[in-house]
Amino acid sequence: MSKQKDDNLFADTSMSFGEHLEELRKCLIYSLYWTACGFVLGLLLGIPAVKYIQIPVERSLEKYYGKQDRDKLKVKLKRLEEEGQPKEILTVFEKFRMNPVELFVFPGELARAMERQGAQRKDGATENGRAALQRIDNLVQWKTLHEKKQGETLGGGFYAFGPSPQLDKEPVSILFWSKVDDDSRTKTKALGVYEAFAIYIKASLVLGVMIASPGIAWNLWSFVAAGLYPHEKKYVYYFVPVSILLFVGGAMFAFFCVFLFVLDFLFSFNAMMGIDPDPRISEWIGFALLLPIGFGASFQLPLVMFVLERVGIFTARQYVASWRISVLAIFVLSLFLTPGDPGSMLLMAFPLTILYFGGIFFCWLIPRKKGIFDLEETGQVAEGQ
Repeated sequence: MSKQKDDNLFADTSMSFGEHLEELRKCLIYSLYWTACGFVLGLLLGIPAVKYIQIPVERSLEKYYGKQDRDKLKVKLKRLEEEGQPKEILTVFEKFRMNPVELFVFPGELARAMERQGAQRKDGATENGRAALQRIDNLVQWKTLHEKKQGETLGGGFYAFGPSPQLDKEPVSILFWSKVDDDSRTKTKALGVYEAFAIYIKASLVLGVMIASPGIAWNLWSFVAAGLYPHEKKYVYYFVPVSILLFVGGAMFAFFCVFLFVLDFLFSFNAMMGIDPDPRISEWIGFALLLPIGFGASFQLPLVMFVLERVGIFTARQYVASWRISVLAIFVLSLFLTPGDPGSMLLMAFPLTILYFGGIFFCWLIPRKKGIFDLEETGQVAEGQ
């Protein structure tokens, strides 16, 4: 009777080594099909994806150079106030998202330019030319550049005759403003001719894998299910969506929450060493894709714990008993999986700690049914039954 029970227990799960290899081959082929279909869709979305991935590094560069420019302004603020600049000059960045650009001109140099522009205006300039002249007229205070008028004045304060540049005198500073969105310092660079195309293909492939991840996960879990008991195969239907949600959640958490801490930490070394960052697009894309994948994979911790408990390697009681060592291991692992700054390390360690206890709750919620061998080990199977 015992033998009959054993035969029924393994009737639907016994597979030869060759059958396992055949099942693995089918799963890999189907996964490649899913990847190819996802890659085709990724080619259509590759360019918007690359632009979107650059958002965190561009924002961090804006903060870096914005702070750098404002610090320079603070050093020169007293001199600028003496020249008539208002104290609110430091708030321009927050209000209008503009960075200061200080230029220097020799006395008389702008006057010569105005002479040419004034002549054009006198002869009849276009509307665009008049608008440009008016903007220059509003920016330049002529009384600070010239001690006296020279020549006759035209309407709007422009001079028909101007002095020659006084190159023997110290240049005069003029403060201009540039939009943050137009600042080339906040953009990633491509140094190679083929680099942009290679980034497009790489991003399309990764995006295609993400799009095809439900099909790939289904095939991989189907291969795992071939070695499970009949009553355990139903868990595949729960594992696949949960696994996908955990991976996507970890990747999105890294992209939207962790990146800014990591980039600010790394750029702080540039500020301390006086080396301005000029990131390459290929380096950034590699880093931007690696960190979310690491977070997505690490967020699979509850499922890994459940599988290990299900196959009998660990038990829920062992997870509870060793929680202190496990939390320490999580913090050490987070230190190696992140750039090393305390912010990003804690942002990975705290969610993983919560997921660890979530895995324990998952194991308690769905307890493992004891098989024939577990009963024999505990002496609960009577001889002859």
